[in-house]
Amino acid sequence: MTMPLEGIRVLEWTAFQQGPIAGALLADMGAEVIKIEEPRGDPGRGLAAIYGLDIPFNYYFQNQNRGKRGIILDFTKKRGQETLYKLVEKSDVFLTNYRYSHAQKMKVDYETLSRYNPRLIYAYSSGYGMQGPDADLPSSDFAGQARGGLWMVSLTPDLTPVPLGAGFADEVGGVLTAYGILLALLARERTGEGQMVNTSLLGGQIEMVRLSLQLYLILGAPAFASPAATMSSPLWNLYRCQDDKWFCLAVLQPDRYWHSFCKVLGIEELEKDPRFENAAARRQHLGELMPILNRVFLTKTRDEWWQAFRAEAIPSAPVNDLSDLVKDPQVIANEYIVEVDDPASGKVKVVGIPVKLSKTPGKVRALAPELSQHTEEVLMEICGYTWDDIAKLREEGVF
Repeated sequence: MTMPLEGIRVLEWTAFQQGPIAGALLADMGAEVIKIEEPRGDPGRGLAAIYGLDIPFNYYFQNQNRGKRGIILDFTKKRGQETLYKLVEKSDVFLTNYRYSHAQKMKVDYETLSRYNPRLIYAYSSGYGMQGPDADLPSSDFAGQARGGLWMVSLTPDLTPVPLGAGFADEVGGVLTAYGILLALLARERTGEGQMVNTSLLGGQIEMVRLSLQLYLILGAPAFASPAATMSSPLWNLYRCQDDKWFCLAVLQPDRYWHSFCKVLGIEELEKDPRFENAAARRQHLGELMPILNRVFLTKTRDEWWQAFRAEAIPSAPVNDLSDLVKDPQVIANEYIVEVDDPASGKVKVVGIPVKLSKTPGKVRALAPELSQHTEEVLMEICGYTWDDIAKLREEGVF
């Protein structure tokens, strides 16, 4: 069975996470992704060591570089540039998240590469977009989260900004970069023309806050409110349970589910209480109702409440930590975590593919390549180099 991107070749010159994630997503769907590194390697290979972590398996690099072929090319050498241009001539996509001024300096910018292949899709994943005063500023995941407004729609009750998990902005930026590449490939099928794809950390974070931002644009609200401080419905709320785990109620139509809610909690006597009988009354008397509900939820474990609410089909969910997540039956059934059988590392569990196609599904085919693992075979296979050519390039320090 074929995969949807079989036959598409991607040259990836990236570092850390935002750019590499885009390449990994394409590789999962069958694209041939060739990761090009400088002789010192992607700095993501050493990130764990930078933070003082002593781990036998570099989860960070593996996460965003699985399924790729890895080569080394030194663009500062003339023969290194010439070799890259040969690869470009026979490729569909060039992907980078290095600063564009650096790409221009290295002569691997869109204007240069498109001369060698007018059908090339050039994908540039930046920090803040290609226009404006900060177009060429260096950035990072943390800065992208901060500047994109996401922290201000996840405030604590005391209005303290809350940074989200490490890599959140990078992950979103990578997903949107892959999305842009697919759009450009589709357009090329129709027009025959290549083009440049431009995405950014900032743009990705704005996409994540688009609902709150659209509300602000329409109403002109002076500040973002704290969701934790403004949850005014007991059926749209969080509850601590007997086992000190949390449970989420996510009901958008509270009056429709109020009867079932009271039944599950065993508080039928409150259903017709004038203080609580409808959403408006419950909002007005929330200070009286919530202490009652909080005490009730403390009488059972999170999973006991989850089973009870599931039985009544009330929109709700357990608040999973990562140890819960890997055991969640929905995660397992949908293969959101899969196993890769690697010749060197053995069987390794990795994050699966979230998009399912019935006839051309993707597959996590391999772990990340070792540094320069495929240099010789790629250059011989695609560029037609001989072993003598390879030896000369090695002598010249191209790899």
